[in-house]
Amino acid sequence: MTGPRVDVLGLRAAHPLTDVVAAAGVELQARGRGWMGCCPFHEDTTASLSVDGVPDRFHCFGCGASGDVIDFVQRLHGLTFTEAVAHLEARTPHPRPATPSHHQLRPGPSPSWPPRDRAYEVNALAWAHYTRPVAHATAVSHLSRRRGIDVTALEEQLGAPVVGHTGHGWTTLTDHLRAAGVTDQELLALDLAQSTRRGTLIDTLRDRLVIAATTPDCRIAGLLGRDTSGDPRAPKYRNPTRTVTYDKAITCYQPAPTRHPRATVVLVEGPFDALAVAATAATAGRLSEFTALATGGVVVTPSHAARAAHLTGGALVVAMDGDRPGQDGATRWVDLLAVQAGRPVLVTDLPHGRDPADWLAQHGPAGLALLDPARPGASGGPRQPGPEIVRAILSTRRRDPAVEVSKALGPLLAALPAQHAEQLAAGAVTEMTRRGWNPDDAFTRSLTSAWRTAARTLPYPASRSL
Repeated sequence: MTGPRVDVLGLRAAHPLTDVVAAAGVELQARGRGWMGCCPFHEDTTASLSVDGVPDRFHCFGCGASGDVIDFVQRLHGLTFTEAVAHLEARTPHPRPATPSHHQLRPGPSPSWPPRDRAYEVNALAWAHYTRPVAHATAVSHLSRRRGIDVTALEEQLGAPVVGHTGHGWTTLTDHLRAAGVTDQELLALDLAQSTRRGTLIDTLRDRLVIAATTPDCRIAGLLGRDTSGDPRAPKYRNPTRTVTYDKAITCYQPAPTRHPRATVVLVEGPFDALAVAATAATAGRLSEFTALATGGVVVTPSHAARAAHLTGGALVVAMDGDRPGQDGATRWVDLLAVQAGRPVLVTDLPHGRDPADWLAQHGPAGLALLDPARPGASGGPRQPGPEIVRAILSTRRRDPAVEVSKALGPLLAALPAQHAEQLAAGAVTEMTRRGWNPDDAFTRSLTSAWRTAARTLPYPASRSL
């Protein structure tokens, strides 16, 4: 016996693919005839997911995932075809706009969202469930065995768990929170549960390590999950969709509160990279020296940069993955912090194909030297971001590159100690020369002039010029 006929065309029309993808937490940017974003089905930092390039279809150039809106929901939530159809039918249809806009892709607060304080309360209940003793022990063991991240010292110093596990049940969290008085509407609104075809709820996170993204005042904004099932159909990472407390464009993951006003802020891509930094620092007895922050990818927003800049008065060290997307992410951090905000930044160069968690798993506490601003770049530590500043400026302002780069670098050079300023200038000169923008040392002379001019305006002794 066959089931009822599904109106696929009607379902696609009622639920535009761009809306469904954006609601899943994927930030889309206009590209050609369609949109591009980071694929949620693998560890993607290159915005390899094409949406609506072919109408009503998505395709990932990284992992090969493709299909229509039903296929997207199936793969995202691990549902059957009929369950995915029911999942969409349970949502309010959206009239298809003639052309998607960024405003439509980032909807405002839903009237069905619970009050913010109540949302934080429910998130805390979910976190307590995921970190109950057996679940917590499972998570700690998995991190240590599979990723080389030992959180024992970190949790001892914090006096609280930093990782949990969902277990294998389909409704474990849903049943627990319902018993605690959480409504189905709250579970759905906070992306802690999802509807099935039968109208029942199942847990959003299953067979996953769980960590908590928090607000600056340490309230739980959302729960992030990393797959432990090994199922190739399961997205490696699962972030919450946008909720009343969680917005990927604003929320960061900080595994441990800042412990010193001059602590070094280490900026990384992945939450588990940040956790590795904090765990290694705690093991080395240096937790007060480092505080780690992750955005969950290479996309950096002004909100992310503002949080990073105000964490401490210490050094800012960008430690992105050792690949091309990581380089692009480092340039975005440098642009927002150094070029636009005038805040000195350092950059760490990881080996190609490595991330901070890999590096620290291999080197242990000694690997922190790569992130230590007290170690100059030539000695294996972070370096001045001359090339990144050049790339950031040339990506937006090219009327007179030598002048534009010099104007941006002058105040930064003047504010740095002489040795650091010379390293920054040398990196910028090398990059401008490589790009053909320093004929007959024209850029070098322009930079020297801008440096001296900026130094004369400082109320304190300036660093030496070139």
